[in-house]
Amino acid sequence: MNSKNSRKIKKTSPSENSQNKIVEYIKLIVSTLVAVFLIRTFFISTYQIPTGSMEDTLLTGDHIIANKFVFSVRTPDWIGIPYTRIGFHMPFIQLPGFRKPKKGDIVIFKYPEDTWYSYVKRCVAESGDTILIKNKKLYINGIHYPDAPDGKYIDYRIYPKNARQSGIFPPDAGNKDNYGPVRVPAVGDTFQFSNSNRHLWYKRFVIMAYAGNKIELKQYNNKERFSPTNNYQEKRKWFNYTQRYDVHRFYVNDIPLDQYIHHVKYPHYFMMGDNRDNSLDSRYWGFVPYRLVLGEPIVIYWSWNKVLPWNKFYKKIRWDRFLQLIH
Repeated sequence: MNSKNSRKIKKTSPSENSQNKIVEYIKLIVSTLVAVFLIRTFFISTYQIPTGSMEDTLLTGDHIIANKFVFSVRTPDWIGIPYTRIGFHMPFIQLPGFRKPKKGDIVIFKYPEDTWYSYVKRCVAESGDTILIKNKKLYINGIHYPDAPDGKYIDYRIYPKNARQSGIFPPDAGNKDNYGPVRVPAVGDTFQFSNSNRHLWYKRFVIMAYAGNKIELKQYNNKERFSPTNNYQEKRKWFNYTQRYDVHRFYVNDIPLDQYIHHVKYPHYFMMGDNRDNSLDSRYWGFVPYRLVLGEPIVIYWSWNKVLPWNKFYKKIRWDRFLQLIH
């Protein structure tokens, strides 16, 4: 063999071998993080149940896995430091999933009044449906809607039919036990505003704000912006504004309110907790637009009782709930 034509084998030093291994480790870590990010963003994610609003279907301390692509494929709308509010919001894209939420589905969604939080409730009505509650019994389009198999009531007192409960949405809807009738907005609905229909303004403002519109009251040289909030006093203040001030004082996206026509672009849903007497749900903060829907819980992978002390470790863990399907 001619040594001139033979290939030379390059020998690497121990330091070069170490550098190559470090590079490979970094590539592995980065690719793993990217894969985890993509899976959590578009396919599955995990959530913890913090309250008893879905008892006994879901219990406080249940840890669940959710399908994030069944209802829609959604890009992130916030980037920042995990578990903090340090970051910034960004435009997002939402593509249709396999199907839309329907009555009876348990749905995970962004809490409309503060999208930092994720809520889980049961969808009981869809766009175009009319909700009515009589003495705690739910009716959809005039037909009695059955309670969830593991749902419950914990307060057998009933608010009288004519009693007004603070914080109810809309403010003239009654109370949690005798509610409505209230219609869920549907795609294609249009809102127009005049002083003669001001009794509808507050309800419409909430729907429009959840869709991302800027609503302002202008007085002299001052502007006050409407923002969804769970503060009862702030809600009451804005309801009073809608009953007091002339239509020309309000603007939507800098367009005078009497010249603005709002077209409903998204399906909307009415969500309720299975624990009907202990649930902050659509009876209090309104309808959930499709743009805020995140996914559907599918299985409980871990569950523990937060109330029991750790010295009762074996009883603290709810062994019978492991890998329990959610329905």
